[in-house]
Amino acid sequence: MIRRIFISTSNFTKFSTKHASIECTQIFKHICQPCLKEVGNFKSLTTKSFHNANFTDFLDLKCKRNGHIFQNWFHSSSRQRMPLPPVLVLLIKPLAKIGAAVTGRSVRLWFRRLSPEQKSRITSNIKRRWYIFAGCGAALVGGSILFYVSHLEETPVTGRQRFIIFTQEQINKISDSEAKMIEEVYQEKYYTKTDAPYLRVLHVAKRLVEANPELQPFDKWTINVVKDPLVNAFVLPNGHMFVFDGILQLANTQDQLAIILGHEMAHNVLGHGIEELSYGRILDVFIISCIAALWFVIPIDSIAVISHWLSGKVIQACYDVREGSVLWQKMDYNQKLLENNLEGKLPEWIQTHPDSLKRARHLDFLLPQAEEWRKEMKCPALPDKDPRDCFKIISQDIENALLASKTGQNLNKVPQKSSIFHK
Repeated sequence: MIRRIFISTSNFTKFSTKHASIECTQIFKHICQPCLKEVGNFKSLTTKSFHNANFTDFLDLKCKRNGHIFQNWFHSSSRQRMPLPPVLVLLIKPLAKIGAAVTGRSVRLWFRRLSPEQKSRITSNIKRRWYIFAGCGAALVGGSILFYVSHLEETPVTGRQRFIIFTQEQINKISDSEAKMIEEVYQEKYYTKTDAPYLRVLHVAKRLVEANPELQPFDKWTINVVKDPLVNAFVLPNGHMFVFDGILQLANTQDQLAIILGHEMAHNVLGHGIEELSYGRILDVFIISCIAALWFVIPIDSIAVISHWLSGKVIQACYDVREGSVLWQKMDYNQKLLENNLEGKLPEWIQTHPDSLKRARHLDFLLPQAEEWRKEMKCPALPDKDPRDCFKIISQDIENALLASKTGQNLNKVPQKSSIFHK
């Protein structure tokens, strides 16, 4: 049986009027002005499994030795439109592929059976009545543009226009279906509400929610902690939060876990998953002819949006934001281990996530702003012991471990001083 906890956020004022986005934007700017902009690059955490358990054990041991874990929506108006049935939306891609294959093959076979005279006559008719085909093409393009424009909504905070084809009812149904599928896959792997990993996630999530009551558009959050080495955490549009063991091992402090959960909650509230799904369904219909244009329609305001939300949640809850830098350095080492095993790395320009080390460095650069904001929030002073110093101490050992993994050598057996250099 799956154990879950519901965190009340009934104090949240639901915005449903035409002025909702303006009011939301004013609140966000007031609360989240000094932001960690680099954090905005964050999307979903990597879904690759964390295969090397010794790596996280190694980090945890070393730190202790030196003293030291789809997205919701805002509607900018009460717009009414005819919703597409969720089943039809989900079936557009396979139906389009099957329809294209069947139609193309049928036309080809029909044309091959024609005599040369018939083929010539058809070609002549097409050339003579080109305006009819041009008109059909223009009507198709115009209809597509009209459909796109009629489904534009304003993004909270940035005010960017984005394409959304789903209604709230559809989002709820899709999210519920997705949650059930995930729960069935991991039905025997959930921690109970009395287990330590579950309580750890609960404590951080509850603290984030309580520190940001005016920013939560949910009546409840549902927490699921999974016994799986997958390095991942995500939140569905209906508030179902899934956190895996792998990410709990990697983010081995509450501050690091707060960075992750705050990031995922920000994605969820701002509706990035539904936006990407909306774009994906339309692009699926034209995937063969429009693949080259895919990167030109992907939303690019995630940097500004996520930075507002993540900063507001983590810093306002008075977590140690220095742990964010440590977290992404650890993610960088984890990625290097995976690359050693896979023998290759994708170029950064085609990756869906920014480089982890760049994230860490930029967070360090923005730390003074975060510290000033902590003072405004009247948070207690940060501990004198900087977690980044702890990580610097063990970084050389980690580099040696990575080198040993890559070369197949055991560097621990190499003497610190070789006798050949001494008389």
